Amino acid sequence: QVLLQLLGQPRAPRRPTPCDSSPVRSAMARLNRANQLPARASSSPPGMVARQRADPAKSKSEAQAEELPACRRRNVKRHTARPLLKVDGSPDSQKASVIELRKEAQQHSSGELTDINPVHDPNEVDFVEGGVELSVPSPRGDDCEIELDDAPARCLLQLQESELEKVWHADHGPKAVFLDYDGTLREFEPRPEMATPTPEILEILSGLNARTDLVPHIISGRDANFLETCFGKLDRFILIAEHGFQISVPKANEERSWELWEHYGGNVKTFRDHENWKAIMRAEMEKLVSACPGSHLEEKQSSLVWHYRTVADEVLGEEAALKAVSSLERLRDRERIQDVKISRGHKVVEVSYRNVRKGLVMRRLCEEKAAFGEPYVSVLAAGDDVSDETMFEVAPSDFLTIKIGAGATSARFRVETPKQLRQFLATKILA
Repeated sequence: QVLLQLLGQPRAPRRPTPCDSSPVRSAMARLNRANQLPARASSSPPGMVARQRADPAKSKSEAQAEELPACRRRNVKRHTARPLLKVDGSPDSQKASVIELRKEAQQHSSGELTDINPVHDPNEVDFVEGGVELSVPSPRGDDCEIELDDAPARCLLQLQESELEKVWHADHGPKAVFLDYDGTLREFEPRPEMATPTPEILEILSGLNARTDLVPHIISGRDANFLETCFGKLDRFILIAEHGFQISVPKANEERSWELWEHYGGNVKTFRDHENWKAIMRAEMEKLVSACPGSHLEEKQSSLVWHYRTVADEVLGEEAALKAVSSLERLRDRERIQDVKISRGHKVVEVSYRNVRKGLVMRRLCEEKAAFGEPYVSVLAAGDDVSDETMFEVAPSDFLTIKIGAGATSARFRVETPKQLRQFLATKILA
């Protein structure tokens, strides 16, 4: 083109791109306005929606990481989950709006706009929850590894009072406490039914229950029956079972009842959507029990869990767990089972519904509190397992997030044992 201009020849017209069509520009502008973000600059790559104008305060690695899906980001500290939509208050209307905008943009393109988080099925869009972007499904619909920060978590017990005050405002406003149970409040036992709450744990929980400025939660992988039996009498505790599949909110002068998390709707006792995939996976997991004496299979409403903590040969148990994850993933793919994840935790292999996440539930409960004009001034979340990382990952930087035990984590603080966490709760939170 430069040579043609030098020779006095007219410049060839620029070829139009799919992004130049007015319907596409209009749809993308509407999507940007809904996100309260600036319109995409003309220099942006075709087919990409600009999420946010470059922030000079951000490092180059952070800016590059924001161009990736959440499940692909690594080694970048990301404490705050950015609002995805603010079109109106209803999560369902927010989800419908973003789906409509994306479909409209894609209908007027010839393929270059397929990077705008393509929507294959409205039921698969699980990253718009309460207006907060939690995660983005991978193209295969498989689960992505939870991103973990490389920065080491600080020792919680070494925190000075002035530092603690920045993340836990003891003197004013409502505060929330989200506590996992096994490995967090209570040490592990050879079998789950042996890990009942001790008098020390019940005393601490009773203290939290008595504090009118606290909204306490137990958010556990345990089933509803266990949580209600052990903690049902704590009349201010919100109990959340199976990582968020069921919830029990206490109501004045009423007996406790359990409901499915609002993503599902309906009554827990009549919910049967999981029976088909359970029948397939159960047969495979029963083979693990036969192959590893001492192990056992636990069935919950939303999951199947193989426990191998009591296998005498520890090496055999770990090798079997590794093979089990691979074989179950192959079975899932072969049978085309959707929305099921296979995960490995502390001496367990679990097959569960993939949209059940502690982080999603915690974030939604905090948002609902804020929507009624009474936001929590402080939030504490503590856990020890990979399922608890979903809470740490979506927590803003001013949440008091605590990892119990060793291992990589997105939590800001760490204690080594459940005993140390109980000590912190008794001396700092209840003091």
